[in-house]
Amino acid sequence: MHQSIFQRRAILEGLRERARQATADFYQKPGVMPPPLAPLIVVKPSGNNTFALINRATGVVVAERFGHNNATSHARALEAKAKQFDVKQLGRALSIWALRIGAILTVFAFFGSHV
Repeated sequence: MHQSIFQRRAILEGLRERARQATADFYQKPGVMPPPLAPLIVVKPSGNNTFALINRATGVVVAERFGHNNATSHARALEAKAKQFDVKQLGRALSIWALRIGAILTVFAFFGSHV
């Protein structure tokens, strides 16, 4: 590439980074609420009053529903269900805490044996 293109790209990347930093600083101010996160499930029409519910992160079709109202209500239900604390999250939290407590007890046992 030409040198001027490299310079222009470097300048634009610097401006993008400054914009990201300014946005982060703005939302750190008291009383400023960040915008809501993008929805987890996207409803897209697939024809003949049929709507596909697509997981935004993976692009996988989760379900199909007839009628826009049915599709959006099912998408809201799926998002609410995804936000709930499930058994996997509980198991992960318990295993992390068990590892932390085990590490602390190991440190105490190690220093207690040298006294």
